[in-house]
Amino acid sequence: MTSIDDRIKTALEQDTKEIDALLASEGGLPDMISASFKGGLRRWMFLVWPLTLIVTGFMVWSIYNFFTAGESYIYWGFCSVGLMMMQIALKQWSWMEMNRAFTAREIKRLELVIAGLSAKLDKNS
Repeated sequence: MTSIDDRIKTALEQDTKEIDALLASEGGLPDMISASFKGGLRRWMFLVWPLTLIVTGFMVWSIYNFFTAGESYIYWGFCSVGLMMMQIALKQWSWMEMNRAFTAREIKRLELVIAGLSAKLDKNS
């Protein structure tokens, strides 16, 4: 009589090729970005991405003014640093949201694989 561990190990070894093919079909960063626009926070993503581009434009303009300003370079320096911090915060939130959406998708895939393996084990028992 084989233990449950041996049966699970055998079932996982049989499905390794299917799982490897599934993992190889990942598209990478473009898929992660598109998944973040399909999740529950998609409205926020549609707001944050253009806002990040606008902040980046103002940041570049502010840095330019910092280097070309006469006596008001301190003002433009503070503006540049503040805009850089805003851009960092917006980009970090976007990347965290992409990671959350991608992780949720991977958890769903694992749930499906586990359900399939459970059904096979029940069928073989």
